[in-house]
Amino acid sequence: MDLSLHQTYRDQQRELPTNIEAEQALLGAVLVNNEALDAIRVPLEPKHFSEGIHEAIFDAMLDLKKAGRLITTITLKSYMPATMIGEMTPAQYLANLAFNAATVINAPDYAYAIMDAAARRAVVSLSQKMSEAAYSNDLEIMDEVDALRARFEDVIRGLNGPGQTRTLADAAKVALAATADAYQGRGIAGVDYGLPWLMGMIGPLLPGQLVIVGGATKHGKSTLIEQLTAGAAMNGHPVWINSGEMKGEELAHRALSRLTDIQAWRQIRGKVSDREYEQLEMARRNAETWQDRVFIRDDSMTLRQIKREIADFSKRHPDGMAIVDHIGLVEREGSQSRMSDAEFAPIVTRSLKLAAGDCRVPLIAASQLKKNTFEITDRSISKKTYMAAISRRPKASDLYGSCEKDANHVLVPFRAEAVLNEIEPAEVSDLHPVWEEVMGGVKDRAEIVLALSRHTRWPQRKQVGWDGPRTMFTDPQTSDQGRMF
Repeated sequence: MDLSLHQTYRDQQRELPTNIEAEQALLGAVLVNNEALDAIRVPLEPKHFSEGIHEAIFDAMLDLKKAGRLITTITLKSYMPATMIGEMTPAQYLANLAFNAATVINAPDYAYAIMDAAARRAVVSLSQKMSEAAYSNDLEIMDEVDALRARFEDVIRGLNGPGQTRTLADAAKVALAATADAYQGRGIAGVDYGLPWLMGMIGPLLPGQLVIVGGATKHGKSTLIEQLTAGAAMNGHPVWINSGEMKGEELAHRALSRLTDIQAWRQIRGKVSDREYEQLEMARRNAETWQDRVFIRDDSMTLRQIKREIADFSKRHPDGMAIVDHIGLVEREGSQSRMSDAEFAPIVTRSLKLAAGDCRVPLIAASQLKKNTFEITDRSISKKTYMAAISRRPKASDLYGSCEKDANHVLVPFRAEAVLNEIEPAEVSDLHPVWEEVMGGVKDRAEIVLALSRHTRWPQRKQVGWDGPRTMFTDPQTSDQGRMF
């Protein structure tokens, strides 16, 4: 090694990693709304702050919270040192923090940024000590290395939180207890989503599972997810949704349509009678109890934001489930912007699978199918062509971007009617009666295809009904279809 380069490297002065803006934003958020302290989901401590005055302020905030007192600029004054902070008095500095405060929603992000900078400073410090140990002639070098390695592990644990290691025997006890509850009628293990025809295929949704609902356009993947959402909420399970495809109001219109038989498009355009409006209002009031359990984020979110929201939701609602609709609409950041859709999709599903396991919630993610899944290659159009078009059943490998690799179950709604609608011949064509004949055999019918499963046999196909006006799947075995969600 060139000694001159080595000396230059050793003498190089570099600033330690800090994030003063995040420290100030978090402290300001707590001053404006004390609930910001409860919103922090990482083990943030005063020592993680890089500025001594910020460390003192946060330490005082924790003391006041522990004592059950309000945290304000006034209650903090007595904890502040009687020295100037730059050109401001302590009181002025606290007032400035409150004036420029961030919102409670951003508190977890700022806390993580502070801990990230603290971890980097700790790594720099430990690296310097590791280097000193390597250059020393100490015969106990391995002892020093072991001690430093232990400190590195402490840094990582501090950033990630406590580990979740447990024995298989512990897991078996929990699993058997859940089975006993179900057997004795105290409720099934996992999330009961209220669809008997699907429960018979895959059972309840269990914590840590990633269920991918795939589908081509107009085949009903979002519809199936909406019915899973409503069923889970009606059975007492909170649901968090990232809806990148539809706004909350559109989801609400579709839910009211299933409750009242009044199509969503008529609601949106105001084409309803006075009596129908009263029906909609009554349905809204009656459904309010379970709809209050559904939490919707219909804005664009990155994968990191989604994971943090799910983590926060799962801590407040440990018996809930989360939904991402859909994978292709997750916002990208950094180097992800240069990836193709097919490259990015498995990164999303892998991260969601890990999030489901870490947060102990079932997670449902929607995915598109490849565009050529139902492509017609036969140019000699005939009845045989139409029959071939609707006999092709989607497979797990048809998911865009090989998303199936991380899934516990892959469900694919299939509607032959939607396939035939894409290839309808002109009404004056001799083939139109042939097309109508084939369409008559599949109209208002659908299938739910279990294309992959790690827990039960697959593939399986469940024949279900399709109620177009209400945009919902129905159970052919159930006569009271008005209760099906």
